[in-house]
Amino acid sequence: MNMLTFKKLIDDDGIIFSYSGTISQSILASIGETIEKEFINSDVDVNTIHNIFAIFTEQMHNVMSYSKERIHKGNNQFESPGITVVGYDSVKQKYFVNSANIMDHEDEEKLIKKIEQINMLDKTELRQYYRELRRNGREKHSRGAGLGFLEMAKKSSEHLEYNITEIDSERSFFEIKVII
Repeated sequence: MNMLTFKKLIDDDGIIFSYSGTISQSILASIGETIEKEFINSDVDVNTIHNIFAIFTEQMHNVMSYSKERIHKGNNQFESPGITVVGYDSVKQKYFVNSANIMDHEDEEKLIKKIEQINMLDKTELRQYYRELRRNGREKHSRGAGLGFLEMAKKSSEHLEYNITEIDSERSFFEIKVII
């Protein structure tokens, strides 16, 4: 790929930060710190910085936990290939965090149902549903409480945007974008 073409593409899309590669807890911490420092040195308000950082972290945890290509490194440590971008939409005048990874086809229906259910709720209903799930543990599973999409939706200024593209008979490419 021509890097000038790539630069134009990310500039046109308002990308401030991008990462593609294996994501681990240590990489997540380093990238998160870099993003946080970048925004602290700008005139972005503290609440927006907090929301960008929280959504970025949640998305990266999702990639590490649910990627079809997840690699177990021992001691409850995992690495997963994924992509993430943080950017600014000049038309909407809002920041966004977008991530993507490969997932199993078998997880699609459950994922779509969960996101669509969340997108039907207003902010008050989101907070109530979040508290309910935390109390009753209904969304509890082996890799967390299942509250990540709710966390992102609570901090988002719009509905969660997602896309699933079939790769082959077993895998799909899952993308999620959160507007802050």
